[in-house]
Amino acid sequence: MTFVSRVLAVLLIVVCVGTGVLDFMKPAQIVQTMNRLRVPLNAVPVLGAIKIAAAIGLIIGFGNIRLAQVTGACLCAYFAIATTTHTRVKDSIRDTAPAFVLLVVSMLFVLTTLAS
Repeated sequence: MTFVSRVLAVLLIVVCVGTGVLDFMKPAQIVQTMNRLRVPLNAVPVLGAIKIAAAIGLIIGFGNIRLAQVTGACLCAYFAIATTTHTRVKDSIRDTAPAFVLLVVSMLFVLTTLAS
């Protein structure tokens, strides 16, 4: 893994752990967002578990490049679906941007791991 790959992985790990833990806590802002996106509230802990699992995959991926690449590809799919979900309900750019930016970061992570 290149230096850039490692930096992107750490960024994704921090974001996935942070937001994954919040998904389990279900603060009012997340509940409000999920309602606006028409995501069932019982799915929120599942989304949190997916993000925690991705963070674990990225951590293990420091020693196993293939796992890192697969995890990165899964994050690309996750954030592509998140971006699509935001655009489906005509969410604002401000609310859609985080999912889109994380999609781009995930894509860059995969590309930099493939290039190493």
